[in-house]
Amino acid sequence: MSRPQDKHLIPLTERSEEEAYAIRSKGGKAMQEKRKKRIEQQYLLGKYAGAPILDKRTIKKFERMGFEDEEISRALEITDAIMKGAKAGDPRMIEIYLRLTGEDRPEVKPKDNNLLDALINSTKEDIDADDIPELQQEAESDADLVE
Repeated sequence: MSRPQDKHLIPLTERSEEEAYAIRSKGGKAMQEKRKKRIEQQYLLGKYAGAPILDKRTIKKFERMGFEDEEISRALEITDAIMKGAKAGDPRMIEIYLRLTGEDRPEVKPKDNNLLDALINSTKEDIDADDIPELQQEAESDADLVE
């Protein structure tokens, strides 16, 4: 889909090799800088999440909930905030909760194998029973059966 401002863009294939290299190099350096900032941010978040909670009321609240002293940290406080937001109906917090618990992935339904059902339900005279274990294994591995 073309936008009006795209008419001013020149594809890299129509630029000189030096110019295209310079543009790619700038992009690579920008990505490297962004990756460094993301890694540093993850490090700082991890360090903060592991820091102890100093507020006595918060500590007492978590102790009443049944958490041990070793388990009480900023990470628990963040988890509590996510749970409160999800219970209040905040869609973003619900999404985060589902992603963290792994419930955001739809359950994969096993593929129907009509040939396997037909073989299992048929009589001994209709089929060679030696093929059934192979077909069951194929059905469990969710591979298409083609022979």
